[in-house]
Amino acid sequence: MKTAFPYPILGGDIVLMVNEVWVDNIKLNLNLISDSERTVALHSIKREWNEIKVKVSVTGDADELASGVWEDPTCMAMVRNRRTNVRLSFPLVREGQGRWGGELELRRSEHVDRCEIDALVVARVNGVNGRLIGRAESRWSADFEAKQPVRQRSIRMVWKDFPDHPALREFRDDPWILDAESGEPVLYLNSSLEGFRAVLENSSSPERKLVREVMATQIASEAWTAMFNAALYSSGVRDGEPEWPGGWHEEILRRMLPDFFPDISPDEALVELVGRRTTGESASDLHARLMHSATLHSKKQKTVASAARNLARMTDAKRDS
Repeated sequence: MKTAFPYPILGGDIVLMVNEVWVDNIKLNLNLISDSERTVALHSIKREWNEIKVKVSVTGDADELASGVWEDPTCMAMVRNRRTNVRLSFPLVREGQGRWGGELELRRSEHVDRCEIDALVVARVNGVNGRLIGRAESRWSADFEAKQPVRQRSIRMVWKDFPDHPALREFRDDPWILDAESGEPVLYLNSSLEGFRAVLENSSSPERKLVREVMATQIASEAWTAMFNAALYSSGVRDGEPEWPGGWHEEILRRMLPDFFPDISPDEALVELVGRRTTGESASDLHARLMHSATLHSKKQKTVASAARNLARMTDAKRDS
């Protein structure tokens, strides 16, 4: 489902780029800025800082901007920190046809964890000022905790004796439980189950290795499913615009949504998904899509197929011996 506008909008992509980052007038190493991940890692700032300046550029289709029904298109960068509820806008300067540039200011007192950087193109359309006609195809993140400029974070896995743990005692017979309520997801593995830890940590024989691989991919598949459900219920839609939840919830959604609706943008996919969740429409279809996405991200299909082939070979080898 595409977001409908009662006026013409840009059809071409709006591309947001981060070019330089300055911390209290000291230039940050470019290795901490990743174009592919669209992330700036700020963990390496060891001292107290007051202000970070992020120099950005935004480009659009120059011919389309010049020939459309809109007038006086301008561009602004937006900064949002969901943890501190800070929203800031920074007008950008036109640097040529279809290109704007400028800098954002991040003050220490206003940010924790991470913030997202977006870009909007607005213009006068049909005599109405301030119409949104374009938005950055991909947002950036400024991560104050990341050592490397990557969005993906691994799940922390912790062995626990479920019967002896107050919060896990209710699940004493379960082999694993994902806690998706904390700041970061934690996967608890039940050390009280006889032989479970040995299977996952010891691959001394080909048979043990097969069991470990299949079990690990099943754990990963269920973890992806649980994280997606938690992320979906942390998101919403307001006035037709998606409200991304930020943090790891948003990372999960942005990684998995293209598997659900590959032909539309992540923003449109989130609006579609939240709408279906709210109305209960096509629940079985969404569940099938979720299983498909979890299978892709856990590499279940490849692992199961490989395990089946290897098991068949071992069986044939024993029969021939």
